[in-house]
Amino acid sequence: MIYGYARISDKSQNLNSQLDELEKFGVDEIIQEVITGVSPVKDGLDALVEKVERGDSIIVTRMDRLGRSTVQLLQLIETLEKKDVRFRILNLDLDTRGPLGKPIIAILAAFSEMERAMNKEKQKRGIEAARKRGKHLGREAIGYSREGMQKALERYIEGKELVSDICAEYNIPRSSLYAMAKKAGIKR
Repeated sequence: MIYGYARISDKSQNLNSQLDELEKFGVDEIIQEVITGVSPVKDGLDALVEKVERGDSIIVTRMDRLGRSTVQLLQLIETLEKKDVRFRILNLDLDTRGPLGKPIIAILAAFSEMERAMNKEKQKRGIEAARKRGKHLGREAIGYSREGMQKALERYIEGKELVSDICAEYNIPRSSLYAMAKKAGIKR
């Protein structure tokens, strides 16, 4: 039996291209999953590995569909080898049954893991730089906007109105207004 495995990392992605490639290859059954990229739990893949028998094949379109670490990928390949199950990666034209299959997959998985680590570090530096520039990161607080908070703060600075009236108009908790004023170094 030839099984295809297709996975996407979030619901905004689309499985269609993977499904098309696997169908074109002629797989008998396709296992599909939507899993966040860093999650080690892949119920569909785990069930497939349990299900396959000697002589079966598992086909994926790309190596990154299987795991996010070299260790995960190599453990999977080792498990499949013990069960005498063939494993192929279509976009690399790699087959674990070939003499170079496993060593090349190990090297590529290591590079893939290194690339993810580098991207994560780059993202971290970008976030730090944005914070230094005073940019707000993350989503807005529920119920009020930064613009509303800024206007409320301006009216608070003027000191002509009761804090409770300002906060009621902008639907802002007094504690949030006081915290914002304190952060800005404003005393009233």
